[in-house]
Amino acid sequence: MHDVEYIEHEGRRFVLVPERTWKDIKGGLQRLLEAAGKDAATAPAFAPPLLVQAAISAGSSELRAWRRFRGLPSSQLAQRVGVTRAYISMIETGRRRPAADLLHRLARELEIPVCALVASHGDD
Repeated sequence: MHDVEYIEHEGRRFVLVPERTWKDIKGGLQRLLEAAGKDAATAPAFAPPLLVQAAISAGSSELRAWRRFRGLPSSQLAQRVGVTRAYISMIETGRRRPAADLLHRLARELEIPVCALVASHGDD
């Protein structure tokens, strides 16, 4: 695991990662898009519904915002993707980062593209 540093700014918690880690994350996202048959440069833009956007802007994780938008209790989503409710909670609070296969299962259950769950990683 890479070294990370946590900072607080304007009431929000952020994770600082070394540049190499960030490049690994970007590479992983690129591989996910390629596995889905899409090139990052030509993948269609995806705009979540305004309620999801508002929840994310207010500080909710993408996973929590989508789960609530779909009306799924965390226990039900956890059961459907084969993890515990506690693990879903850890993902939603940023204490755990799901593996690519779990991201795909979550996206499938929420009926959204994988990119909707990894939007917080940005483009840089």
